[in-house]
Amino acid sequence: MSEFILNIVHRPEMVPEYSATITGHGHKENLTNESLLQESLEIFKTQQQCAHKNGLKTTIQMTYSSLFNDEAIAIARHDHQVYGDEIALTLLGLPCQQFREKYQTRDFCIWMFSREDKMAIIDDVFDKFYQKFGFYPQSTGSYYLDAFTINYIKTKYPMVKCAIATCWEEGPKAYHTCNNSWYTFMDGGPWAPWIPSKQNTHAPAASKEEDSGIVAIPHLSRDLLACYDGNGSNFGTHPQNILRGMIYDSKTWEFPYFYNLVDQYRYLEKFNNGYSYNMMFVGPGWMNKKGRWEQPYELLLKAYNDACKYYGDLKKEGQLIDMTMSEFADYYRARKTYHEPECALWRDILYGSSKQLFWYCDPFMRVCVNMDQGGSYR
Repeated sequence: MSEFILNIVHRPEMVPEYSATITGHGHKENLTNESLLQESLEIFKTQQQCAHKNGLKTTIQMTYSSLFNDEAIAIARHDHQVYGDEIALTLLGLPCQQFREKYQTRDFCIWMFSREDKMAIIDDVFDKFYQKFGFYPQSTGSYYLDAFTINYIKTKYPMVKCAIATCWEEGPKAYHTCNNSWYTFMDGGPWAPWIPSKQNTHAPAASKEEDSGIVAIPHLSRDLLACYDGNGSNFGTHPQNILRGMIYDSKTWEFPYFYNLVDQYRYLEKFNNGYSYNMMFVGPGWMNKKGRWEQPYELLLKAYNDACKYYGDLKKEGQLIDMTMSEFADYYRARKTYHEPECALWRDILYGSSKQLFWYCDPFMRVCVNMDQGGSYR
């Protein structure tokens, strides 16, 4: 029996990532701007509604800034009780007035802080979450969580079982299209869920002794061929990524590529013992009311609605199982073994060629096989 699992992750960023572009044109930055905070909250509510009206539950990753907002907290409580959404915690969304005043820094990437500061920030955020909800989260995440951070979280907060642990941009494609940039070469982790080792977040654990104690998921599901040949940020199952890549009909605002991308992930169950996975990780910055990437808000909203409807239709047909992050962690550990590889035979669904790539990942090897290299190709 094949099973296609979906994680939808939303986060109420009260100071969203696009705020700098709004305040950066000759205006003084104001992280307490009420109109910005309210707009961000309204977009978060809209994203939640898109999922719920299509019968899908979400994981709500509360940001540090949202823990100071009573309305954001109330929405999370309500949607947990009514729709079964999971209330989780993310280490994104740190930059807010309270954070800057407390830590006297404009830095916000958790992986860039010293070990001492990491521990202090993690304890601060987790304790604030507990004060507001009366329990600690079972899921967390960031664009990247290094091994030290994961190990500390699991030791101090053992109830955490799942985390968004890496941003799978280029993955293990080595120097291909990475412009000699070491940060690009080192960026990518596995493209599919894995159990990270205690020594290296990007390395799957080979045994119980190496097991960090969490199930990790990438922060986006990419087109595993298009992102090999170009910018992975334009090719993902986050619908606004596809709009950034201009892969839609400008007249009808339809984007069949998105459906093909989801279906290609469903197809991967043939290579993974009947299991396949997809995720969508969205902050309100992606649906800015001022538009983004020259796309109007109406198109951003339509794309997200259409994406949730496609997932919802698959669920109604019995072809998709929606889970929260912690539910997925339990599912993954019950289904997978340490040495079982993750495989992907990926076809070209964008340009119509017959090109294919084969991806393979286990605790001992991670490789991409480009079958049109080194010989004749038909």
